[in-house]
Amino acid sequence: MTTTISFDRVSDIYDATRGLPTGVSEQVTDFILNLISPTAETKFFETGIGTGRIAIPIAKKGYSYTGVDISHKMLSELHQKLEGISHQLTTVKADATFLPFADNSFDVALTVHVFHLISAWKQALAEIRRVLKPGGIYLYSHGNMNSIRVNEDVNQDRFEFHKRWKAILASYGYVLPRYGAKEDEVLAELHQQGATLETVIAATWCIEMSVDKLLQHHESKIYSSAWNIPDDIFTCAIQDLREWCLQRYNSLDYNFSEERKFKFVIVRNWA
Repeated sequence: MTTTISFDRVSDIYDATRGLPTGVSEQVTDFILNLISPTAETKFFETGIGTGRIAIPIAKKGYSYTGVDISHKMLSELHQKLEGISHQLTTVKADATFLPFADNSFDVALTVHVFHLISAWKQALAEIRRVLKPGGIYLYSHGNMNSIRVNEDVNQDRFEFHKRWKAILASYGYVLPRYGAKEDEVLAELHQQGATLETVIAATWCIEMSVDKLLQHHESKIYSSAWNIPDDIFTCAIQDLREWCLQRYNSLDYNFSEERKFKFVIVRNWA
């Protein structure tokens, strides 16, 4: 049985909690367009288009853009933002593992923070490869907290916080589920399939964050990993996490602010 996580339950707060800051969206858009140098004939495609945080700025410039998402509510949010705007953006409610498009349909494919949510991620990857034209470019971005170690994309404090949260849940007999792939698994698969990979930074910005704000995010269950935690375990675990934070950081005002990077892996010689 395959699992693909729908974001229906957070569609109304998705942009507020995961949207790109003012100016960063434009940087990402400019990076993509400068890289691709699209023409009027260029066709973009995105698996997991969501509320269109990547798609809409490109579509507003007149380019053809098609996206799929499993969440009807996320797509509704996207279309509300397009009301009154001339565009060539098409969305389809569909599963990433079975795309309703012909082979060799698109020049550029994108996925942003998607494959950790799809259990059959290799099938989803194969579908992207199928609909991408020969010589097409695939832009892959994973997200910076799907990691088992501290690295250049994972802040030490955030990593420690996340590790403690998992340990507390485990003490109650609950293991945070892993639905899909980690970044290194996707990159290994692409490399094995003969693709040429180049990692680039499209934008950087600073996220203002405190321990208290991060706790509030967890308490509000804005992260998909918390959605299936039983209520009785969740209530006790959150209280334990709050107490640990007070002991570890002495104050809930402890600064967790960090630099964020919007990282793309440019995948060539694949399709």
